[in-house]
Amino acid sequence: MPKPSHLAVLGVGKEVTPGTAVAPTKWVPYKTLTPKDDVNLIEDTGQRGAPVDVYGLYPGQKGAELDLGGDVFADTIGWMLASVLPDLVTTGSSAPYSHVFSTLCTGDTQPTPQTWTIFDPLNTWQYAGAQFSELGFKWNADGLFEWSAKAQTWPYATTTSPTPSFTSVAPVANWNITNQIAGVATFVQDGELTIKRNMTAIRGSAGTQNPYRIWTGDISVEGKLSLVMETTAQRTAFQAGTVQAFDCIYTQGAAATTNGLTLHCSQVAYTEGTPSYGKEYIELPVSFKAISNTSDVGASAGYSPIKATLQNAIASGIYK
Repeated sequence: MPKPSHLAVLGVGKEVTPGTAVAPTKWVPYKTLTPKDDVNLIEDTGQRGAPVDVYGLYPGQKGAELDLGGDVFADTIGWMLASVLPDLVTTGSSAPYSHVFSTLCTGDTQPTPQTWTIFDPLNTWQYAGAQFSELGFKWNADGLFEWSAKAQTWPYATTTSPTPSFTSVAPVANWNITNQIAGVATFVQDGELTIKRNMTAIRGSAGTQNPYRIWTGDISVEGKLSLVMETTAQRTAFQAGTVQAFDCIYTQGAAATTNGLTLHCSQVAYTEGTPSYGKEYIELPVSFKAISNTSDVGASAGYSPIKATLQNAIASGIYK
């Protein structure tokens, strides 16, 4: 009998030891969820006097990948931000707390590994050692503010059934988002911003099929905006290679229930900016790349291409 996919739930917890699975401390609403198990079979191709290519298949080293996404909730999105921007500073003595995420430029520069748990009608699958290689945000005129992400993990392990519980924070309607270019409120029809990290699963001969560590490298930030071309200012900025600041901002609630997210890049430059005449008004689709700078840094200083500020009721020490 088929098993209903809508009963599957997704949880996350931060690890103490990389690759050692932990129980979920938060359950994350999702829209897309695709785990991919990497088995890496080893072929025996030693010739044995026959016109064939493979004489045996043997288990090699293992791992997994997660492709997931959903709507932005001001409490759960912090786990994804902490995995790509691990310099985290939390302030506030009570809700709302402010969490500032940036590039970690000291120590080993690595995020705290996470365990992602999928609990479905068949079993409870734990993907330990998770590190995110990509976290993207999308917004437009309709619907809800969305995120998507990709992660690498250790191979899954199964465990006992947990008891899920979900956030009471509301998602974010896209109309509530404001955008600024060079500090000036700017009408944006739709936008994207993606944070990426280079990633390598370090493998070797150590008596285990698991990776030694999933290691993250350089951070980059890119984005796209669809602008209504009311003036020539942004096309001129593209032609001149002008560096500007960019902000994607939302806030909702009041007092202790205030929550919100600001994605701030102090320096972005357009890599594309050609007008479009396909509609009854002139559009200017632009693509941009963020430049690492010393303004968007956190406690570890150095350089960072972005600073993300999250407000919610989550206290210090939860995300990292």
